[in-house]
Amino acid sequence: MGKKELKVAFFLAWRSLIRGNRSSVFLNVLIISMVFTNMIFFPALIAGIGQNITRQIVDYRISNVLVEPKKGNDYITDLDATLDLINGMPGVERATPHYTMGATLKFRGRIVGATTNAIQPREETYVSPLYRDMVAGSYLGDGDRGEIIIGSALAGSANVLEADEYVPSLGGVRVGDSVTVEYVNNFKRDYRVKGIFTTGNYDMDSSVFTTWADMEEVTGGKLDKAPYITVKVKPGYTDQFVKTELLQYGVMEKVQTTSDVISKGMGRALESFSIIGLVSMMVSLVIAVVVLFIVVMIKTLNNRRQIGILKAIGVEKAVIMHSYGFQVIILASAGILMGFLFTGLLVVYMTYYPMVTPEFSATPFVTASDLATNGLILFVASVIAGYLPAWQVAREKIQDVMRA
Repeated sequence: MGKKELKVAFFLAWRSLIRGNRSSVFLNVLIISMVFTNMIFFPALIAGIGQNITRQIVDYRISNVLVEPKKGNDYITDLDATLDLINGMPGVERATPHYTMGATLKFRGRIVGATTNAIQPREETYVSPLYRDMVAGSYLGDGDRGEIIIGSALAGSANVLEADEYVPSLGGVRVGDSVTVEYVNNFKRDYRVKGIFTTGNYDMDSSVFTTWADMEEVTGGKLDKAPYITVKVKPGYTDQFVKTELLQYGVMEKVQTTSDVISKGMGRALESFSIIGLVSMMVSLVIAVVVLFIVVMIKTLNNRRQIGILKAIGVEKAVIMHSYGFQVIILASAGILMGFLFTGLLVVYMTYYPMVTPEFSATPFVTASDLATNGLILFVASVIAGYLPAWQVAREKIQDVMRA
C-alpha cells in the first residue's frame, strides 16, 4: 500500500472523527486515559510501598549491611575491636552498635511496654537520619545522662482518650516530662524526655532511645557487646561488595545486606504485591481492548452501507480498513497522552499528600520506562482491537454490505 493510499485512509479517519459524535470521541479518549492511569497507578503505588519499606529498614533498622552474632551467640563480643575492624574496611562509611532491652514505661498512671535502644548518638548520625526527625525538643548527645528521646506514637496525645487509642501510649508526654523506666533486669530509673521524634514507621515511633553510657549504668558495667551492628556503605560502593569485604577480612559474625534481610522478612509480601499489581494491569488492558473492540465494531456495523458505497466507487479494501485503524490510533494516542497527564497529577498530589498508615507512608514510584512500556502495550493492544472488526467488515462482498 502506497503513501497516497495511507493519506486517503488517514483523511477518511480524521473526517469521520471530526464529523462524528464529539461526546462519544471524548468518552473513548477518557476511557483509554483512565485505563492507562490504572495500569500505571496501582503497580506504581505497590512499588512505592516497597521503596518506602526498604528506605525505612535502611534508615532506621539495619542500614545497608547488618552484622549479627555468630550462630549460638546472643551478642557480638569484643565490640571495640570489631568496630575498628569494620570501620577500617573499604566502602564502609561508618559502623555503629545497638543495644536493646525490654522495659516498662510509666507516666501519670499509664503503663506501656516498649523496647529501649542504646546508641552512640554522634556515631549514629552517620548511619541514621533519626536526628533529623525530631518534632519536639532535641536529639541526644554523647554526654547526656538520665535523658531519653521517644517516638510520637509512644508519647501519645493528651487529647485522645485511652479507650480510643489505636495502640497504647503514654497519653501525651511532652519534652521535659519525667518518665519512669523499669527494665527487664529490674533496674528502675526516672528519665527526662529530651525530645520526641516521628519517622512514619510504627515500630520505630513506638521506641525509646538512650545513650550508650546510660545503658552501661543499667547493665552494671562497661558495655563491650551488642546484639547487632549497622553498617553504612559509602556512595559508589554496593552492599554486596561491603558484605564480601567483611567476610574476607575476617569478620566471623553473621553478615547480611538489606536485600538479604528484606528477601527473608518482606520478600514474599512484596512479591505478592507485585503479582497483584501485574493482575491489575492485565485486567485494565483487557478492559481497554474490549471497549475499543466494541466501539469500533459498533461503528463499522453502523457504517456498513457507507463502506459498501466506498467499495463500489473503487476505494480499496485496505484503504477502508486502515481508515478505521487510524481512528483507533488517534483515539489511543490521545488517551495515552491524557493518561500521562492524569498520572503526573496523581504522582505530584501524592508526593505532597502521601498515603499514610500506621506502618508506612507511600507515594507512587513511576519511572520513564514504566510510562513508555505501558503506553506501548496499550497502544499496540488498542490498534489490534480496532483493526479486527474493520478487517472483518472490509473483506465482505459489496452486495452483502449493501444489503445490511
